Amino acid sequence: MGIIRPEDEGWTGALREVAERQRAELDLHPPPWPVYGLADSVESGWLAGWSRQDGITVSIEIGYGLPVDESWLLVETQPRTGSFFHSLDRLLADQFAAQGRDYPVPGELPAGSAPDLPAAPRSQPVEVMVDGTPTSALVQRVEAYVVWRAVLDEVVVTVTGRGVSTLPALVRLTDLDSYVSRRGEHMTALDPGPRPEPVPLTGPDSTQPLWAHHGLLAMTIARRAENAARRALNRPHGRLDAEWGPRWDAAIRRQQELREQSGTDARETVTAMVAQVGDLQERAPWWRRDRLRQRALNEVVWVTATGEQNVRSAAAQLAWSVQPEAGLDAWQRWADEQGWAEGRG
Repeated sequence: MGIIRPEDEGWTGALREVAERQRAELDLHPPPWPVYGLADSVESGWLAGWSRQDGITVSIEIGYGLPVDESWLLVETQPRTGSFFHSLDRLLADQFAAQGRDYPVPGELPAGSAPDLPAAPRSQPVEVMVDGTPTSALVQRVEAYVVWRAVLDEVVVTVTGRGVSTLPALVRLTDLDSYVSRRGEHMTALDPGPRPEPVPLTGPDSTQPLWAHHGLLAMTIARRAENAARRALNRPHGRLDAEWGPRWDAAIRRQQELREQSGTDARETVTAMVAQVGDLQERAPWWRRDRLRQRALNEVVWVTATGEQNVRSAAAQLAWSVQPEAGLDAWQRWADEQGWAEGRG
């Protein structure tokens, strides 16, 4: 099944369908540990999300408001065993990234960890009310964003928010049904509205018929390199470039023209092209050699856009599409055969 995006038709209906399916799933698999929410906001909280690992629920999020609101809170409950915990810095950095901003704390951020909690060097101790009892916690603020974390007997509760000065009292939720029932309503509120008209397909078609494919790969390659640098610092990925959607659409529509494929088939073909190139970028030792990299890009684009197999890497491309590990080995043989792997590339 393809991915439904906000600009696609049927976005709202798809959200409702997903919400109902997830509601039924959670009903069948309630967590064996307590879930927390705000004591005085029973009527406004909603099930914002959850995570499962090996069939076991490892996180439940209760939202109060939406990220587009001036103020909002997200209460995440995780069991103390079997969970991975992000650092407080990373949780705050995620909020800045969602706004297209860099986190205004320089350098490497503390790494997430399990089973112990990660370091929180910029936090301050504070008391919060949990089930009517003052409880020790940590708090960290950066500009309008704030995050609290409290360790309880069975769970760790982390509250992230914006535009909130004091954390309201927390209480164990005895019935999640009302929170689940409001999920669809809040997800639908994120509907971006009518789908915009497609951007006209323009480019140097006569002299560079594969311009859209190469443009998309140039963008995704740069994005992967940037993301790798951010991961090394335990920082979130930045906001996508405004050209991200238009370049994907241009490559998909150009693929439809060149191969006479349906929109679905063209999207799958272009996605596979990007995935293969991304894998080579991350794991092929020869990728750093300029001439090898450029030849590989030219050949991958050629096979994708024409369907022809008359390039030397065709067998490697086919092998990768079946089994990426075997494909990487085949690509290495291709690189060796070029005569450049020992430094002439």
